[in-house]
Amino acid sequence: MIISIKHYMRRQIIMLAWPVISEGVGIMAVNVLVTAMVGQLGAVPLAAVGLATMLQFSAAMVFAAAGTGAAALIARASGAGNWQEVRYITGQAILLGAVFGVLLAAFGQLAAEQVLSLTAAEPAVAGLAAGLMKITFMFTPFYLIMFVANAALRGMGKTKTAFYITIFNNVLAVFISYLLVFGQGVPLLGAYGAAWGLGLAQLAGGMAALIVLGKLPQVRLSWRHILPLKKETLKSIINISVPAALEQLAMQGGRLVFVFMLVGVGAIQFAGHQIALQIESMSFMPGFGFSVAAMTLVGQHLGRGMPHRAIQYAWLTTKLAFWSMAVMGGVIFLLAKPLTAFFTNDPQVVYWGSLCVMIAVLEQPTLALCFVLGGALRGAGDTRWPMYVTTTGVWLFRLPLVYLFIVVWNYDVIAAWYITAGDFLIRSVILWRRFASGKWL
Repeated sequence: MIISIKHYMRRQIIMLAWPVISEGVGIMAVNVLVTAMVGQLGAVPLAAVGLATMLQFSAAMVFAAAGTGAAALIARASGAGNWQEVRYITGQAILLGAVFGVLLAAFGQLAAEQVLSLTAAEPAVAGLAAGLMKITFMFTPFYLIMFVANAALRGMGKTKTAFYITIFNNVLAVFISYLLVFGQGVPLLGAYGAAWGLGLAQLAGGMAALIVLGKLPQVRLSWRHILPLKKETLKSIINISVPAALEQLAMQGGRLVFVFMLVGVGAIQFAGHQIALQIESMSFMPGFGFSVAAMTLVGQHLGRGMPHRAIQYAWLTTKLAFWSMAVMGGVIFLLAKPLTAFFTNDPQVVYWGSLCVMIAVLEQPTLALCFVLGGALRGAGDTRWPMYVTTTGVWLFRLPLVYLFIVVWNYDVIAAWYITAGDFLIRSVILWRRFASGKWL
């Protein structure tokens, strides 16, 4: 009987996780392919596109926390069978995402040059990245609508539906970017083509997400769930989302400071770093998928009044993620050089990129713990502790050390990767102790 229960639980976890993992692989595949396209144009366009898209992603993720808070509430409401509440939570979260997206779009148009001037990027990289940033930020409202809608779908346990929306977005992004980057039947835009391709795909993805939610059985989202403000619903979303937003602010703000310091190592090393990030991101996917599974299952079982089952799901999901990411780490270690060479034929960029990839393997097991235990805590509504842990790791450990080693002592880029591995080790220990304590209940 115990074996059959564990088998059932494992199957439930995998059924929720695999579409998210596949979705993440699709997103990373788009990034990989677009990066490879731009990589053919040289190190400067490659570094500029990486910088501009990273700025959009980092800014959007802070406000995408509305989706994190909504997903936690939706998991409980759907677990209790309250679909009317699910509709209003979803609608109000999408409204928040759209409003925040408009504000970010305006910010991108007005402050691109000023933001890039704060970096240590070479003038050629900073100038090109500023132009690209204005394009990418213009599509942020649709990007956030799609992100929040997919988060809501995952909270309902409908991870396959979110996967299909993302696949649609991904195919469009690659197709349009290819046409515009290389001028296939349309004007040749080079690096700008990548920004337009990604942005137009985000527009289509956001609209597709709204259409799907409107037609999905049990949900049937309509404008009356989005446009009239529901103060109590908004208050509930914001209460859980604020710590998640602060966590993202700490993480993405730290990421920006990290990049601003790191870009000073020069275009060659920074381009290698950007490629290594793309390769390592592929290994994140099991952790991200299992994190969503943990959040959904913990939230749903707490909504059903079964905290003991929520705890069992969290630990089993952690185990599955740990071994999955450990295996992925071994694969990317063995294939570090050929994977890096896929993006560029510059031997110096390949050298630095493959070094960073091999160091990234050290992060995989501890990243699995951070992903899943953080997701489990968010599913329980305990969004504060992941925020505390992220803020401590990034701002009190990683950034001060990167500043010393990279800016003050002029070490190579690989020093930053060793420091990052240490950061995730510390975070994983703290999250493990928090979840094991049971105080989040």
